[in-house]
Amino acid sequence: MNLLLHLESILSDFRFMFNSQNFALFQAFIYGFITHTREGTLTQLYQSSASQTRYWSFPKFLSRGKWDPDAVAAHLIGYIQGIFDTWVYVYDETQALKTGDSQCGLHFFRNFSYQKHRVNQSKFHYGHEFGALGLLCATPTQWCLFPVWVKLVAPQTIRDKKDAILKRICSKIPRGLILFDRAFARRKVFEMLLGFGHHLLCRAKSNAVFYRLPKPPKHPKRGCPKKYGDRLNIRRLRYQVMSIGNRDAQIASHLVRTKMCPVAVRLVVIRRRPKPSKPYRYFLVFTTDLTLEIPQIVEYYQHRWQIETAFRDLKQEFGFSGYRVKSRKSINRFVQLSFVAASFTKLIFEMPHPTQKPISPQQVCEQLGIHWYHPRKLTQGLRVAYLQAQITKGSLFSTSSTENTNSQNITTHVQQDTTLPFDKAA
Repeated sequence: MNLLLHLESILSDFRFMFNSQNFALFQAFIYGFITHTREGTLTQLYQSSASQTRYWSFPKFLSRGKWDPDAVAAHLIGYIQGIFDTWVYVYDETQALKTGDSQCGLHFFRNFSYQKHRVNQSKFHYGHEFGALGLLCATPTQWCLFPVWVKLVAPQTIRDKKDAILKRICSKIPRGLILFDRAFARRKVFEMLLGFGHHLLCRAKSNAVFYRLPKPPKHPKRGCPKKYGDRLNIRRLRYQVMSIGNRDAQIASHLVRTKMCPVAVRLVVIRRRPKPSKPYRYFLVFTTDLTLEIPQIVEYYQHRWQIETAFRDLKQEFGFSGYRVKSRKSINRFVQLSFVAASFTKLIFEMPHPTQKPISPQQVCEQLGIHWYHPRKLTQGLRVAYLQAQITKGSLFSTSSTENTNSQNITTHVQQDTTLPFDKAA
């Protein structure tokens, strides 16, 4: 299966969003993110892409190029949703460590890895924070998360605060179910999402309080009707044994109300006992979509963790935190292109092909000469390595500079049998 042809067909679907010069640079960035083997700085992306443009076209494409990264993200979401029928959104935040105080959006945030005995040692990191949206889709073989949208969080400005970034993204995507971690369990967030027509699925905090629906009064009185009934005791619910992921668990479900959300929610409680001598452990999730069945709710939230592994793959394989630009506009465009490259890499492996079978992990390992690793499914590292082997035909690019200077005289020497599917741009 020639995956480069599939990559070309996906790229051609984004052709209308750029002029000829910017589209060539867009292709060069995508191939640079896929083929680079180091941190993923602009210089390394330029050398890995084997582009025929001058080096300074790359930073100019980020700072002054006439293209809209939000429009690219919205079109990517529509493209993926047109391929897969079953999908849900996943929203989370990630951080990138930086140094210096001249970059836009830098701020301090706590590092809880230093936490000992529940007392934080007041150690901070200095860096950027991003709000990111992923699209979790049911592919023919597995559940797969595509990173589709990312925005820089700058707490110093009203326009780029955390809630403002989430509001901006949710206002531009089609209506659907959005998965959150318990850090987003706030009434302000839920009211905003419900106002845009979205449903939410969120994990409850350890101190969350839920109430039963109030019973209709026998003798109605004047005034507003009662919203909250008696407080719910999760230990007294009726639990049923269900199999989840080849494991049996006791699950209870109840229609309740909570002060975190303005509408009634479906609460699902999962309890497990690690040892007979230990007490039960409770795991609570709730959703505003009352049409979802209990197995669907549990399955959706089980796959929410894929956005965490997607952040790790973006930083390790696609240079997400390797940018060397300072302006807010350039940073947003750089990380968005990193998201697009990661989604394209997953798409060409997961797109259903009527006449061809999907590539198995065993075929990828045989092609790469890996005999000591037997994965059950394709990882992002294997996908990138397989694509690099196809692009370079078994050998990496050899890069060199004609002058020992950090200028636009950076050149690349590519082997004669290496061809990349994008044209020359001035």
